[in-house]
Amino acid sequence: MRTTWRRRSGWITGSAILRSGLGWGGSCFPKDTAAIRAAARDQDYEAVLLDAATELNDRQPDRLLSLLDRHVDVTGERVAVLGLAFKPGTDDVRNARAIPVIDGLQDRNANVVAYDPVAADKMRAHFPAVTYADTPSDALADAAAALVVTDWPEITGLDEEFDAMATPVVIDGRRAIERRDGLVYEGLTW
Repeated sequence: MRTTWRRRSGWITGSAILRSGLGWGGSCFPKDTAAIRAAARDQDYEAVLLDAATELNDRQPDRLLSLLDRHVDVTGERVAVLGLAFKPGTDDVRNARAIPVIDGLQDRNANVVAYDPVAADKMRAHFPAVTYADTPSDALADAAAALVVTDWPEITGLDEEFDAMATPVVIDGRRAIERRDGLVYEGLTW
């Protein structure tokens, strides 16, 4: 059976809607989910499934960072964050998964270098001390690790660019990068 969902920017078909990853963000879906959960509570109904989904979503950035911790101590190290918007095709960083990821990296005293084709200026308001790269290659140069947060085409097409890293550790939160020899690759929930 082929599953089809409609979204503002077009149709999503097949298994793409079932891909797990770093979680949802943006302004609408989190707000709508919270409203449904609140309406359920107002009716003395526990929306257990929605509560569990929200809890799992909120934990995904920590899971991504835990995978990073398995491979490298980022204290004082350059770490590339690839993708800042909550989804490709927008500069919207409201509830973007990059926010808790960058917070976690800063808690680990990493030197964060971030790249996003359109959302860097909006993210700069949240994290003025982060270095913002003009290209993914600039972000990856001499990095101890790379975290894939948003699956922009500019990021999903990366390959040899990872060879410029000091240590090629790629933690993929969107199942966006092809595994290959020469990379230490981890991904969320697959």
